[in-house]
Amino acid sequence: MTPEPFNLPGAFPSPTVALRDLSRRLAAADATTVVIASDLVVASRALAPLTHDPFAATALLVRPASESADVRVRHHLVTSVGSRHHAVAAPDHRSVGAMTISASDGPTAAALVDDLASAIDEGAIASDGSDLLELVAVAVARGGVTVKAVDMVDVPWFRAPADPDEARREAGSTSDDRIAQLQANRADDGFYSTFVVRKASKPLTRLALRLGWSPNAITVLSFAIGIGAAGAFALGSRWALVLGAVLLQLSLVVDCVDGEVARATRTFSALGAWLDASTDRVKEFLAYAGLAIGAARFGADIWWLAVVLVVLQTTRHMSDYDFSRIQRMREAFVPVRDVRLADDGASGTAGGWSVSGAMEMSTRMNRRDAVRWFKRAIHLPIGERWLIISVVAAILGPTWALGVLLVAGLLALVYVTAGRSLRTFTWHGPTPSAGVTLLSRQGDSGPLLSIASLAVPSSLRLRWWQHRAAWAVPAMLRLVELGTVALVALVWFPSVVVAAFWWMAVVAFHHYDTLYRAMQDAASPRSITWIGLGWEGRTILVIALAALGLTALGAGLLWGAWLMALLFVVISSVQWLSVQSRGRS
Repeated sequence: MTPEPFNLPGAFPSPTVALRDLSRRLAAADATTVVIASDLVVASRALAPLTHDPFAATALLVRPASESADVRVRHHLVTSVGSRHHAVAAPDHRSVGAMTISASDGPTAAALVDDLASAIDEGAIASDGSDLLELVAVAVARGGVTVKAVDMVDVPWFRAPADPDEARREAGSTSDDRIAQLQANRADDGFYSTFVVRKASKPLTRLALRLGWSPNAITVLSFAIGIGAAGAFALGSRWALVLGAVLLQLSLVVDCVDGEVARATRTFSALGAWLDASTDRVKEFLAYAGLAIGAARFGADIWWLAVVLVVLQTTRHMSDYDFSRIQRMREAFVPVRDVRLADDGASGTAGGWSVSGAMEMSTRMNRRDAVRWFKRAIHLPIGERWLIISVVAAILGPTWALGVLLVAGLLALVYVTAGRSLRTFTWHGPTPSAGVTLLSRQGDSGPLLSIASLAVPSSLRLRWWQHRAAWAVPAMLRLVELGTVALVALVWFPSVVVAAFWWMAVVAFHHYDTLYRAMQDAASPRSITWIGLGWEGRTILVIALAALGLTALGAGLLWGAWLMALLFVVISSVQWLSVQSRGRS
């Protein structure tokens, strides 16, 4: 159901009357409220990211701006909004004139809007109604409500135009189909995905939209193509490697289509996000295995490369996701501030937040295209990784493909770890409570560690996750667990390396599943974590099997991989899907 927009100031006799009416609506709302400036002229389809997003959070529609900027955005969150009364330090966006306030934020926002009306009545803030939308955004953002920054696509738009009829004609000059295509684009893609893969995916996206394919069906198709690529790699011949490379790139292109269709049709779901992310990991690990099998057919043993890559990629991904989330919570933090104050307090710090220093230097550097694209490429996102696999495998073979990927991955790890460590030192204060929850849900402690931790005071356990470097803890736990299996297999028992790979791949899937759940504010069931022994239990088990000898270790890894696949891949996935189904019903 599309929410009915609330126009500000609309036909209300005064700004305060409009604000108090909005406050009453927010207090009683059981769905997202869309607030639009009455003087905004823009194609209605351009507002779809706010009006037609089933997961719409409290958000402000903005456009990047170097002139007339009145909004500061950090990590896709609004950290300051300007109005005729309010100044913004280092603004980099402009308010379009539309925002959403989620039902969960409604009561808080209602009180903040009511206080804003009182401030206008008192004469502390002067308003003729032309910037009433921005005043509401100021009040909500300063009141402690998280406000997302939603970039509107580049289409004509106007605020209080001198010739409204001409403005409406120009705003309507861009078709809805064209706007939908622009909205299908994804921000923050890597260099290869942006300039190559997305060019190839656009025609397929248009076809999928005409045929009415759902994003999840396209994800499944991409998964099937990825399995085909791994199967071709496993044949090992020159033409099979070329075929595998082509299929892997096709899988990547189709994988872009599902997101483009979801954004174009506004059909987002938690299930779709989980399915897309989890199948990507499976496809990548299967590609490693396929290349190792294909190499073995011609006498080359490169399973050790596949094993090391599982450790590297899993550790890197955990670090990537968790650092990004914690950085966003810390550096886009907005301290509560009275709406009556004209400045936004950006010259000081509060709760670890500051708009100066290293953060501002990084922001300025990222405005340079060359710097921004270099940093994206060196992070080695999925497009660049799969490009390395495809091109090198087709030309030089499996050994070179995995070897080059390993070297590139290690360089990326060194680069991002150094940068993140330096960034961490600029943070002050404990990790926000939401960050503590996110990280602690990835602890994956089994019965042994959970029982032992009861002897540790809860304040000390909490302090562990509140440390400014706690974002690295889940990644380090994955490194310890997977690294132990790799070390045992590669150094002492090389003959079990294949079984070790599948054990590690299944365990890595479990950790990705736990991560994706945590990012959606959910946790893996304690029963599944404990039956799986937790990270410490599995690590102890592998060491114990190694102590018993080759036969016990080989059988334990093989049977353990099968049993964990049943638990972590089948049972856990069914449980998660059932939760999502109940949530939609």
